[in-house]
Amino acid sequence: MIPALVLVDMQIDFLARSGIKPSPNELVDRAAFLLGQCRNLGIPVFHVHTVISADASDAMPHWKLLGIRECVRGTPGCSPPEPLLPLNGEQVFEKQFFSAFRDGYLEKALSDINASPVIVAGIFLHGCIRSSIMDAYERGFHVWVPDDATGDDDPVHADVTRQYLSGRAAVFMSSGEILRRLETTPDPGGCNAKAPMPVGYILGRWVPAQGNPVETHVNPSNPEQVLSRVPHASGRNIDEAVKSVKGADGLWQGITYKERSELLELWALQLERSRDELAQAMALELGKPIVSAEEELAFTVKMLRSVVVPAVLNHRALTPAGGRMAECRRAMGVVAIITPWNNPVLIPVGKIAPALGFGNGVVWKPAPIAALTTKILVETLWRSGIPESVFSVLFGASGTSAGLAAHPCIDAVSFTGSCSAGVEMARLCAAGPKPLQAELGGNNGVIIMPDADPEEIAGQLARSAFGFCGQRCTATQRFIVHQDILKEFEKALVAATLALRIGDPLLRDTDLGPVISLKKQQDLKAVVSGALSLGAECLCGGGIPDGLGPGLWFEPTLLFAPFPDLNVVREEIFGPVAVVQSVRNWDEAIWLLNDVRQGLVASLYTHDPVLQEKFQHLAKCGVIKLNQPHVGTDPAMPFTGWKASGLGPPEHGHWDQEFYTRPQALYG
Repeated sequence: MIPALVLVDMQIDFLARSGIKPSPNELVDRAAFLLGQCRNLGIPVFHVHTVISADASDAMPHWKLLGIRECVRGTPGCSPPEPLLPLNGEQVFEKQFFSAFRDGYLEKALSDINASPVIVAGIFLHGCIRSSIMDAYERGFHVWVPDDATGDDDPVHADVTRQYLSGRAAVFMSSGEILRRLETTPDPGGCNAKAPMPVGYILGRWVPAQGNPVETHVNPSNPEQVLSRVPHASGRNIDEAVKSVKGADGLWQGITYKERSELLELWALQLERSRDELAQAMALELGKPIVSAEEELAFTVKMLRSVVVPAVLNHRALTPAGGRMAECRRAMGVVAIITPWNNPVLIPVGKIAPALGFGNGVVWKPAPIAALTTKILVETLWRSGIPESVFSVLFGASGTSAGLAAHPCIDAVSFTGSCSAGVEMARLCAAGPKPLQAELGGNNGVIIMPDADPEEIAGQLARSAFGFCGQRCTATQRFIVHQDILKEFEKALVAATLALRIGDPLLRDTDLGPVISLKKQQDLKAVVSGALSLGAECLCGGGIPDGLGPGLWFEPTLLFAPFPDLNVVREEIFGPVAVVQSVRNWDEAIWLLNDVRQGLVASLYTHDPVLQEKFQHLAKCGVIKLNQPHVGTDPAMPFTGWKASGLGPPEHGHWDQEFYTRPQALYG
């Protein structure tokens, strides 16, 4: 069997439609990268284009009704953009309706080479891609879909389509994972034969994978080294994991809050004892500098001991309210906890500990990229003595998250991830309905006023922007600088940025390791080149540094953004790229700060008390700081995003009780 790539409707007219996500430039760059790599591997490529005649007599009925005249034969808009043009020898098929398989010609071409898998990428996931996948499935083809090289102008319908097709008619994964699966060159260390990890942890045992789809993860400092092969949980796995903790509230009723707080204290002790092992795992599989990993672990233990344990110990399940009345607080039941890869200890523990402490059962879906760290973390939980029947783990990707959140026995969901993923999670929970706590993306701005000292603050701000390659929701992305000190600030910030050390994350003097994946590295290149093509200026960085070997490195990059509507300003980059913007006065500064859809963290650098007070009232963010960098919070304070950066109640402090328990009025 031979893999084959099918590109559907990647044409200029379609890419010009409004609302395409990812943006047309990103979509073309990602598809071109996948196309080039497939060509390098000798994989056959097939192009399918919608083409109609000049009089539109063969157009779809709704096109005729709406007067749509796109992809007309012979017009520039009918062609793909230059990076996606077919090469000599690559077959091109035409269609007028949705499916690429409608007339049978593509089916015959794929059958002739015994194609499997068929990789389907392109545009309009909810329409033409969906129809093509369903027809391919009906015809017996095994379909892979590169999620990052497939676009749509209707993200809600695209999410529903992805959820429906995943696990039925197609397997969705990143382009990088597809290429790793297609790669035929043996790994020098023989690691490609590594057996898949367990699919989950249920009732105190690791459950082996049994035919589950598997994704491969490599060391970002050395992509030739395979670290793990992580399976995606099936619907049966999800059902088993959820039902295994369904009776957790009954078990917890026989354990006092004091006893539960003691179990959490024992967990803190186990985390301390596993500090070195956990930090090494984070450095290896995430590229997180070892010092940053140790700081994450120290903060996690502090949070457990100083905030979560006392909150559980002092929790009152029943509070008299006068007369024959009382307010009760009851556990929610079974909570789904879904966490990202970038803080693979702090974020999970910050959710799991209070969920368990207040009497809930937990099903945790960690990010598969952090699978090695996850296994160690689960072992610390097991050694702490927390009952096996109140906690389970499932590996998997977005389909697993969706299946878990939609399970009828899940009573609440706590989620940390991107803004777009949060919207999908909100839709799933609304259908329940069930409570959702969602901490989502950031795009954090800092205002620098003329009385700030650039030399004094540049170092801390450079680390706030680029530490751990900017792969933190709290990273600084936008520097909004008063024009009176713009040049002075730029000079100081560039110098501080260039002083950051890029290299092996296991070395203690490393500030930036590699970025998380080849896809992220390629996306960053596209982000920078796209911004420069639209008028941005590169102040430093902008590419892949020399002399560091095969790792997935990227220079810390500062861009001057002359326009507020650049994508690099408006969207979270989640990488070592930040922008400088110039303003003439306070009003312009606060407007630029708020003029994005995200609202997680904001800072102001000034000693003017009037501006400080205005900032506190006007900054539309869940976390605001005065003369402090964005990174670093207190575990007793609410951590919450406004606007697109958060949904539901905050995390941490006494707000944990508000989410992981629910009130009940008792009379009599």
